[in-house]
Amino acid sequence: MAILLTKAGRVELARAFFADIQNAHSYFNFALGKTTAWPDEETPENPLESLRYINDFRNNIILTQSITSTEICHLIPRIDWELGLIFDSYDDNYSPTNLSASGASNLSDARFYVITDEFKVYKCIDNNTNAPSTVKPTSTSTNVVILADGYTWKFMFQVSASDQTKFLDASHIPVRKLTTTPYGDVNGEIDSINVIDGGSGYDSLDPPTVTILGDGDGLATAVATVVGDAVTAITPVNRGSGYTFAFVSLSDGGIGTGAKADVLLGDTDPNPGLQSAVENSAIPGSLDQIRILSGGQDYTPGDVTVTITGDGSGAEATANIAAGTGTITSVNITSGGTGYTFADITFTQTSGIGSGASARSIISPIYGHGSNPVKELFSTTVGITVSFEDNTNQDLFLNNDFRQIGLVKNIGKYADPATMYTQKTGSSLFVVDVDSAENYAVDNIILTDDQGKFRVIQIRYDDTTSTYKVHLQPIIPLISGSSTLINDTQNITELSINSVVEPEIKTSSGIVLYIENRPSITRSADQVETIKALVNF
Repeated sequence: MAILLTKAGRVELARAFFADIQNAHSYFNFALGKTTAWPDEETPENPLESLRYINDFRNNIILTQSITSTEICHLIPRIDWELGLIFDSYDDNYSPTNLSASGASNLSDARFYVITDEFKVYKCIDNNTNAPSTVKPTSTSTNVVILADGYTWKFMFQVSASDQTKFLDASHIPVRKLTTTPYGDVNGEIDSINVIDGGSGYDSLDPPTVTILGDGDGLATAVATVVGDAVTAITPVNRGSGYTFAFVSLSDGGIGTGAKADVLLGDTDPNPGLQSAVENSAIPGSLDQIRILSGGQDYTPGDVTVTITGDGSGAEATANIAAGTGTITSVNITSGGTGYTFADITFTQTSGIGSGASARSIISPIYGHGSNPVKELFSTTVGITVSFEDNTNQDLFLNNDFRQIGLVKNIGKYADPATMYTQKTGSSLFVVDVDSAENYAVDNIILTDDQGKFRVIQIRYDDTTSTYKVHLQPIIPLISGSSTLINDTQNITELSINSVVEPEIKTSSGIVLYIENRPSITRSADQVETIKALVNF
């Protein structure tokens, strides 16, 4: 049985993962852990695909921090525009018998887009018959642009300053889909609200209350503007997140009736409308090029009709014919039409004996160039960037090191593992209150008279109680408020405690999606750790 998981299928898996985080359908957390050293600290061991190894990783977890919609982005391989390089043309029919200029046998592997030093991303529609590119594209027009070197480029988007900082690197370009048009690719935020019927009877001094209903986080809000007695505008105040659908309800407790509005979901365009304009102006299924397969012979200049037969409409073209031989050398598309998924090309003439010419069409993506950069540029990678920076938060341990990071989905509460833990940070540590810290040090092994075993992760002084909080990583989690402790490392016995607080998270719950082993990283109060991870599909 022959099976193909298409690149588009892998893109959809990446998009589903992205949407799961962005729309908060599930809860994803970065996890940090492992304070004990590797056998070779400079060369961490490779993680293993085994239940035992994954359980060991769980037991090493010290803290988690949730991943929010601002900390994720689709990524594509980075291809820089450089003077004199040959880039691949967009072609919907690359195959083992129709290779790109770079030798790719499919579009997803071709070098058909670039990023410039201005952080603008372009798609190469035509590379002037595999010629070197000598003119850098700079236009932000919504139309394709032909440059002096014969290359035809389509501006796609400009990477925002924020995404440059968080996600752009030597290997990857961040890429986003901003609008829901022309088909509901939802980004989960309220983009705009269009009034389709202003109704009547509303009070301009006391506009109706706007309620946004849907499946998002419930935080989206908006205000209505009334001119005369009709609603003329509804302006989002808080865009919210997590919406796959939304609609508005208007109420004023008075006599106003009939106002209606549509909600458009999307994202903020960080570069004053550039990408939104490209997405919204994309032409579905237009003809980009007509490639000559055989020029034939004996065609009469000015007497050849190019017929385009397909499932779209409006495409038109003219043929260029070499004098003397009557060979069709090229075809000029005068109108790309719309709605094509296939188009057959034939050449006819009203007189003469021309014959043998054949050609094939190259058609844009179904929804048009620029309509969805994530799909069109085949993003199968999601980048995650999380900063651990609020060092006043006692969940974020200090003055110790860690060597493992991981991605955990739907981790549960310690006291109720079946209930998802949804706070920004979570600790897996027991916290004991003691009068003095002199009998404890980081990484000491602590035993309890309950047969428990723990490792000291950090020690903090509590100004409120004038006592010390000793944070203990459970190895054998047996302890209570009446427990007596033994510092096994320092051989100190009969240590009393005032109280104990249980962990917030249950590390044996949830699904471990990703494990990465790194050299030792020390956390201290004067630094911020920014953790980056790539999830490939």
